[in-house]
Amino acid sequence: MADQQKAFTGSFHYSVDSKNRISIPAKLRREISIESDKRFIILSDTDDRCIKLYPYSVFKNIIDSISKANPFDPLNAYARRRLLSSIYEEEMDGQYRIKLPAKLLEKTNINGECLVVGVGDYIEIWNPDEFQKYLDESTKQYQGNFGELLASVMNANK
Repeated sequence: MADQQKAFTGSFHYSVDSKNRISIPAKLRREISIESDKRFIILSDTDDRCIKLYPYSVFKNIIDSISKANPFDPLNAYARRRLLSSIYEEEMDGQYRIKLPAKLLEKTNINGECLVVGVGDYIEIWNPDEFQKYLDESTKQYQGNFGELLASVMNANK
């Protein structure tokens, strides 16, 4: 399954346990092969509002793209350092649990209850209140333009 496009979708209320582990919701597990997708890359969003979980096979494509950029361009060098120095790698256990770094839980204000959100080829972990705040802010910013925004995103990937 590692070579196929992931389709993580939906949102689920879950809890982070006392060992900082999150259990992947059953619906999202269908997109994961325990044999080939055990490794996950974990990092915070660019503005530290959520934690992103990428199957290693998906994140490898991002690394490959970054590696093609000119390493002598200061902006490219900064982007590489900023992204690649801030990632964590964890293996999912046999019960579909992943340990989340305490530093990222603290940055994103996730303490106990969380929202697990499928975002296509990766998963986001949010503080539920922060996610609602994000949706409210985004709705104000993009109100009336969601159709155009979606069409623009879809056309960019053709």
